Amino acid sequence: MSCWTRTTVLRIPAIFLGFEYWQQWEDFLDAHEEDFHFRTGCFSAAICHRLNDYPKWQYDGSEPWDRLDMHLYPDTIASVPGPFLDYHLEEIAPLPPEENTYHQNDIARPLDNDEKIKYLPLFQALFPDFTLAKMDDVHYCRYEWYDGSDAPYYY
Repeated sequence: MSCWTRTTVLRIPAIFLGFEYWQQWEDFLDAHEEDFHFRTGCFSAAICHRLNDYPKWQYDGSEPWDRLDMHLYPDTIASVPGPFLDYHLEEIAPLPPEENTYHQNDIARPLDNDEKIKYLPLFQALFPDFTLAKMDDVHYCRYEWYDGSDAPYYY
């Protein structure tokens, strides 16, 4: 059995949704706890450590220390803007060994115009004032990750 998973999500940093403080974010997550799941067709909270492909989301250090993005990993603020809201499009688990690219084909890109129009209602269902212009902050992300277990083919 494979120990790798491929996940495809629509991802937006919480700070671009208007959350400035951890308590706001935590209250939001608590209020929507039953709506959020780590499965296809659902929103969930996420943290991302690999943001080299997200130059727009780089933090420049100019905000006050009580900002949402300042509390997560203070030593890596330049590359981690904080938590994200993900909409799960697909998850393949276990990922067949022959399909595993070990992050070589990970994708992080802005949505094209057709995708923005297609996925806008998902975000408006959760945030009624969400506009098409705000969809510029949403990225299509596909990534592979290791679940920490041992698999015979890995050795």
